Amino acid sequence: MRNILIILCLLATASCSKKSGTSEDNALPTLMLSTPVSGQVVAGGSMVNITASISDDTRLAEVHVHISDNTTGQLLIDIHRYPNAAAYALNETFQVQSGINYLIKIIAVDRAGKTIGQSVTITAS
Repeated sequence: MRNILIILCLLATASCSKKSGTSEDNALPTLMLSTPVSGQVVAGGSMVNITASISDDTRLAEVHVHISDNTTGQLLIDIHRYPNAAAYALNETFQVQSGINYLIKIIAVDRAGKTIGQSVTITAS
């Protein structure tokens, strides 16, 4: 009798769903990059603002900002934010150096692992 109860408990546990009570996430996050504008030329030594509106139908898990030298591919700045909210206003600033062509890539990941990204290039004169 004891073995039957153990088997019944194991079967009941195995058939339980582990959903957290939220609806399934079937949509990609949305990303609207406001600044900078691709192709923009900025003065060396100036500060560049990176602003974007990011949202998801459930919750955003991560937002990454990768700033690289577009000529060499070297990663210069790597920013990670963990908003744990349905909407996030990205607002980051960095200082540019003259003569570098920058690739700025923003990546948003929701809790289901769905990812969206957007990139721009700017040049520091």
